[in-house]
Amino acid sequence: MNVQVEQAALAPFYLVFDVSASMMGEMDALNQALRDLKNEMLKSPILADIARVSLISFSDAARVVIPMMDLAQDTLIGNGDVLHVEGMTSYMAAFRTLKDQIQRDIPALKAESGGAVYRPMVFFVTDGYPNDLPGEWERAFKELTTAQPFPNVIPFGFGEANAEILKEITFPKKRGESFYFIARQGLGRADAMAAIAKIVVQSVVSSTQSAVDGMPRVNLEKAGTEHVLQQAPAWDMV
Repeated sequence: MNVQVEQAALAPFYLVFDVSASMMGEMDALNQALRDLKNEMLKSPILADIARVSLISFSDAARVVIPMMDLAQDTLIGNGDVLHVEGMTSYMAAFRTLKDQIQRDIPALKAESGGAVYRPMVFFVTDGYPNDLPGEWERAFKELTTAQPFPNVIPFGFGEANAEILKEITFPKKRGESFYFIARQGLGRADAMAAIAKIVVQSVVSSTQSAVDGMPRVNLEKAGTEHVLQQAPAWDMV
């Protein structure tokens, strides 16, 4: 007797992390977040069966540090630091590299899963203002969000990050559902980065669990970080 096993839909996550020179003091927290996330996947094989994660770093340029994969199969995280500080802050480079990777990754994930892939979710973490020329990052973001499939983009900012820009790069904008996160005034960078790392790890796990439960959704797990990060709405105003 042949038993047909249905392949679960896959949930792709992109961690897009600013590694510009101003992030020097936050590299330890970013690298620890990667270790924490991998450990969560190793603890739960069911989550690892569904979640696929890619890490993209950006400064002057952007690069794919970890290609889209089951983190349980990763050989980089845990063997020294994966992320290191580099140069300036190009949002344009981040958005174009992200778009290119989504275009490559989704067909491969569909082949792996038999066609079932959830919309990509992007956690974009930055401490600064983009150094791109006027209009460059805006064009790159429009290219990212008008391509098919477009991702869900959830920005996190602290340090010199600009709230209006974080609002602009939150996507899609849905009333009551779309938010960005920014550090509250007067709080230190270390506290902000620790809170961001916590939300990213918890949210990847929680969103994947929702898919396991058959009710896939973007779950932003911010418990314990409210005193550090402000969750702000990003829907369009008229």
